[in-house]
Amino acid sequence: MNTYQLFMGMNIPNGDTVTNNDWDEFIKVLDTVFDGYTVSTVDGVWKSEHELTKCVSVCTKYFDDVMYVARKYKDTFNQDSVGIQQLPAMSFV
Repeated sequence: MNTYQLFMGMNIPNGDTVTNNDWDEFIKVLDTVFDGYTVSTVDGVWKSEHELTKCVSVCTKYFDDVMYVARKYKDTFNQDSVGIQQLPAMSFV
């Protein structure tokens, strides 16, 4: 099992942005795929431009699920890419 962080920018290349309502709808995809996850709002930079970014952290052994969510976000919101970082497994107390 690994922890993955997905970095999902909220700017859309055509000049629009992913709205809060858009994000709330996309959360349904996360709820369907993962039993648990954490979403943080962070400041990201892509092509030298700062943008509001959602960082989704999830602990799973199913990398295909991580890729599914990344591709779904990329396709749904016409993104250039979604960043994925793999980290050691999260520990629980």
